[in-house]
Amino acid sequence: MKNYTEKSTSIDQKANILLVDDRPENLLALESVLASPSYHLISATSGEDALKHVLTEDFAVILLDVQMPGLDGFETAKLIKSRKKSEQTPIIFITAINQAIDHVKQGYNAGAIDYIFKPFHPETLKLKVEAFVKIHNYQEQIKFQSEVMKVIGETLSDTLITFNDKGMIQSANPTIIEMFGYTEKELIGNDIDKLVPNLFVNFFNQEESGKIIETIALRKDQSEFPADIQIGKASIEENRIYVCSIRDVTERKLMEEERFRKIFEATPCLVSLRSLQDWRYINVNKSWLTYSGYNDYEDIINQTSDFLKYILHSEEIGETVVEMAELEHPIQNERVSYLNKTGDLREGLLSTEVMELHGEKCLLSVITDITERVFMEKEMTRLDSLNLVGEMAAGIVHEVRNPLTTIRGFLQMAKDFPSEEHIDIMIEELDRAHNIITEFLTVSKTNPAKHRLKKLDDIIETLFPLIQAKAMYANKYIRLDLGQCPPLSLNEKEIRQLILNLSINGLEAMSAGGMLTIKTYCSDHEVILEVEDQGCGIKEEFIDQIGTPFFSTKVQGTGLGLSVCHSVVSRHNAKLDVRTSDQGTIFFVNFPLQEQVVKS
Repeated sequence: MKNYTEKSTSIDQKANILLVDDRPENLLALESVLASPSYHLISATSGEDALKHVLTEDFAVILLDVQMPGLDGFETAKLIKSRKKSEQTPIIFITAINQAIDHVKQGYNAGAIDYIFKPFHPETLKLKVEAFVKIHNYQEQIKFQSEVMKVIGETLSDTLITFNDKGMIQSANPTIIEMFGYTEKELIGNDIDKLVPNLFVNFFNQEESGKIIETIALRKDQSEFPADIQIGKASIEENRIYVCSIRDVTERKLMEEERFRKIFEATPCLVSLRSLQDWRYINVNKSWLTYSGYNDYEDIINQTSDFLKYILHSEEIGETVVEMAELEHPIQNERVSYLNKTGDLREGLLSTEVMELHGEKCLLSVITDITERVFMEKEMTRLDSLNLVGEMAAGIVHEVRNPLTTIRGFLQMAKDFPSEEHIDIMIEELDRAHNIITEFLTVSKTNPAKHRLKKLDDIIETLFPLIQAKAMYANKYIRLDLGQCPPLSLNEKEIRQLILNLSINGLEAMSAGGMLTIKTYCSDHEVILEVEDQGCGIKEEFIDQIGTPFFSTKVQGTGLGLSVCHSVVSRHNAKLDVRTSDQGTIFFVNFPLQEQVVKS
């Protein structure tokens, strides 16, 4: 590579110009005219001296006097041209005599490319020499690039092919023999598709210039191998030439396949690879065999039957039994159930991807088995339900025992001291126990209720006198801000209970003089109910427990009021949110405006 580097450097150096004349004054005149930072001027006083310089230097142009003692100009020119290294060096004859046509003809026969007669015009001489120097520089660059390309072509492991706009091969580097088994001579004039089937058509249809194309190449013996191909365009005059680089990636593909095989076998997911042509199994991993209940690969490979039955879970169409052929379009983490050989129904997340393996389209399917996780989630839900039932039962016992204890005490007193006042107290305690049981039944209500189109604003206006009376009794105020919202599918009795519970909670949270605001408005396809108080807010540690039965921050509270609200909101397919601070609390109930799906 050293020689090519030196050649590249020399292109940018000064151009050598040889001046040959037996008269020093003539040489001095030429040097004066041609003096330039771009030229290296070398003078010779005889033909013999000139030949010595030609043996050791390369010259862009030689200015040669005809009339010299010893070797004259014609003889010197013939000797220069007889040497291969200098045969292309341009020679300009400069002379003041023998201007006859036959003399000029003799000069051209000796190898001259131009003739200048003394006395010459300095500017004309300078322009001629400049032109020849430019031609010399261009030739040197072309030679250098040609040599570099030759070395690249000979040492490159990729095959380099040029072809024209009709797909006909123009040239190929020596690598073609090793990679394809053809010689360059065998391929010249043949279609590029002989090496890479359908390359020419696909290239022009898709305009893949500069991009790396993964494809299959064809050797002389008709064997195939994977290849990366890159094509570049070039124009020479009006002719378009394409340069195609072909790289054999067999080794890389084998490494990728080995890496894929290791991942394929090591993953705990169920992985299978099936042909999209006939749906035969190409491969399955060990986890697939384990979960599916099959023992041997031989029982599965090359079989076309669906060994696993899939049930696809979809929010739109529910559960659907599907065949693998229906899943050829890529999906990601779709919830499925699958039935294995032993009849066990297991749960999983299914992902599929279409890929190409050795020129064949395949479907890669991956199932992440979540059977154990689903079981644990169900078990946790069951245990949570049992825990909640226990907490509610304990709460009911505690809340009902208090009035029963009071009644028992007064009944014992009534044996000795009957009193109407005692009877009134016992009735109040029985009513209290009745209300607790009624509220609990409301919270746990599961029977469907009738819903009718009703305006939320009308229900609030109907309840307003009752809420206002309770507020005035405690020296508090009520403000309505109703937004004329459209009708909703509501159970009026339940919505009244919801509004009363939220309003009463807000009033009880405020001190005298506080303002309770009930507001309705529409936003983003929803009707929103806001109940805002000016109390001291709810402590952060209690926020998550709001709505839990029998949890209350009030001394006489049962904690069932907000539980009832949550149940009502859920049955109306709505959403209950809360925002609180030391300035007060706002409860938001968002009712969807679309066709409501009321939970039963």
